[in-house]
Parts: sequence; C-alpha cells; structure tokens
Amino acid sequence: MLAFVHIPKTAGTTLHKIIAHQYPRVFIHHDSDGPLDSALTTRIREENPQAVMGHFSVGLHSLIPEIRYVTCLREPISRIVSHYQHALNDSAHYLHQVVISENLDLPGYVSSGLSGELSNGMTRMLAGVADFHHAVVNEQTLALAKSNIETFFDGVILSELFDPGILMLAETLHWKSPYYLRRKVGRYGSAPRKPDERTRMLIQEHNRFDCELHAWAKQRFETQTATIPGLPARTTRFQQANSSVGKAIFCLRELGRRLGHQ
Repeated sequence: MLAFVHIPKTAGTTLHKIIAHQYPRVFIHHDSDGPLDSALTTRIREENPQAVMGHFSVGLHSLIPEIRYVTCLREPISRIVSHYQHALNDSAHYLHQVVISENLDLPGYVSSGLSGELSNGMTRMLAGVADFHHAVVNEQTLALAKSNIETFFDGVILSELFDPGILMLAETLHWKSPYYLRRKVGRYGSAPRKPDERTRMLIQEHNRFDCELHAWAKQRFETQTATIPGLPARTTRFQQANSSVGKAIFCLRELGRRLGHQ
C-alpha cells in the first residue's frame, strides 16, 4: 500500500493528482482528522485502498507494516516564502486571519511560532514527531527523518527536479505515463519579491534541519540519477509529451476519475 506524505508547499497537490490517476481506490487522511491509531487502521483496512494520501506525518507503517511512502521536498527558503504568500492571500488558509490581524510580514511570520510547518516542518513530518507544533527538532530528529526515508520510502521527489523524479517513481512503481497539470501554483497578482539577505538568513535559522535534509536528499537523488542511462533525454521527451498530448490525457483521466466517484 502506498502512502503519500503531502508536505505543504512542495508541489504535493500535483503529485496528489498523479497518484489519484494511478490508483482507483484512495483513502484521504490529514493529521487534523485525528491521530494515527487503531481506529484509523480499522477504517483503512475496511476500505482497502491502494493509496493513502494527505497532510500526515510518517508513522502509519507502525500500524500497517506493508505501507511504503513517497513524498515531495522543496528548497526550504522558497517553501517558506510560498507558505507565507498562501497564508497571506488565501482566506481559507488556517493562518490567514492571524497574518491579517497581526499584519505579519515575512520575517514576522517566520519568527511567529504559529506552526511547526514554519520551523523545520519537512523534518518534523518525515521524522514523525509526536508533538508536531511544539517538539524540539535537533540532530536526532534529522537522523530519524533520513533513516525513515532510507528504510520506508519508495521515492522522494524534489520539486525543483520534479520531472526526472516523477519518471523514476513511475518506473519503480510500474505506473502508466505520469502526465500532469501543475496544481495550485500560487497566483498573487504579481510574483512575490525574493527575500533580502537578512530574511533569507532568518528563514535558514528557523529551518536549519530542513536545509540539511533537502541538501542530503538532493545529493542522494543526484547519485541515484547518475546510474540511470539516458534519463535526461527521457525527461526531455516526457516534458514535450506532457505539454502536448499529456494535457489531454490528464484531463480524460481526471474526467474518468470524477465520473467513477459519482
């Protein structure tokens, strides 16, 4: 059974759609729905999904041993900038009202302590820390996140290297061509300004272990891709197909999925 750990602001919504097109039976769960416990295990077993997806931390494998994970990671500075823009501009975001009422700018948002997502959020989710928003993240947490990836994951996609990553994952899991349309790409009237050096340093300070995790995952990915002959050429061909026939195929798959749920 596949479990997609959807880390916010990492191109995860795009991967969510790809996975939904590969597996007819999908179970959605978020940490906000309740804990990973025996009751959740019972519901999953009863529904017998092929994939579980949502904003949840690693840990489901302790209840369902056959679980194998996939996830997306993103360069931490760009992830936090995107996180702030989302919270600032989307009234449905759970932090929107606080950002507006307290008139938080990006440095204020990063330093606010409003959410564990803003302070090594990727490491927290992949380590499966018990108290997500308040747990102290340290070298041991980072080591656990890396160990989980090495032991329980079938794939870690980097948002900035999405296409070769999705091709590798599709081959590993024997998927049909993983055509996609970009989902939830932020549109805020104008592109957000790049943070100045002081703000960049502040984000790095609050996300030190995410920076280390991302760098490690990128090096790991590059080592893996170096052993795959012809991957750059295959990626180029996939990108060309995805921008032409892939769009139509994606829409047909999405239509079929929705009709199947009616």
